[in-house]
Amino acid sequence: MTDEAELKKARFYALKVSNLRPRSVEELREKLRDKGFAQEVIDGVVSEFAKKGILNDSKFSKLWVESRMASNPKGAFLLRRELKEKGVKDEVIDQAIKESAGEHSEYEVVKTLAESRMAALKGLDAAATKRRLFGYLRRRGFAVETIMRVMNEIGVK
Repeated sequence: MTDEAELKKARFYALKVSNLRPRSVEELREKLRDKGFAQEVIDGVVSEFAKKGILNDSKFSKLWVESRMASNPKGAFLLRRELKEKGVKDEVIDQAIKESAGEHSEYEVVKTLAESRMAALKGLDAAATKRRLFGYLRRRGFAVETIMRVMNEIGVK
């Protein structure tokens, strides 16, 4: 297979996987590597997609954070870990989370989640309620200080 034919095939595959959902640069590199494309072909496709704006870790990170906050709210700790696993650089992650904080107050998100979770914990003793609510919110990656503040405000002691 000629280099041009392989490049064309790699472009087609990259578009196909990028249309399923947005990808980070590293995710696309990994997908192309897994498919067996040569490193120079991968570099060419990634460079081309970046120049055209198809591949942009900054936009990807913002979309990822927005999607998470809309469908399955998580704290900055977990969002950071998820994006790091996708190969996004720390400064890009920090910027996406910072921009999201203006739209999604961690306090408000935690308060909403805690209040809705309380219905499921009805009937438990105070210690079990506190332990389970704290664990639920902590597993979602929210800061301990925010969780404790909200729990105190909604009367979980």
